[in-house]
Amino acid sequence: MLEIFRRYFIVLLLAIIILIVWGGILLLSDKRHSTINANAEMYTKPLNGTFDEEILETVAKRTKDSFPILPSSFFELNTD
Repeated sequence: MLEIFRRYFIVLLLAIIILIVWGGILLLSDKRHSTINANAEMYTKPLNGTFDEEILETVAKRTKDSFPILPSSFFELNTD
């Protein structure tokens, strides 16, 4: 048992040292390089606070005019 420990002691010691150094580097690099954009608040706010139903009606009309088969017909195929 002691012979096995002597053989692999250096390997285990080096592995532990490498893990500690690797973990330290990861912690330091995360603190230095933030992935959060400084303008992130701008991206989380809606472009327009109100919902424009007129645009939705225009899109629905264009859909009816341009598609040979209306999307609503696919919902009617389900007879469950």
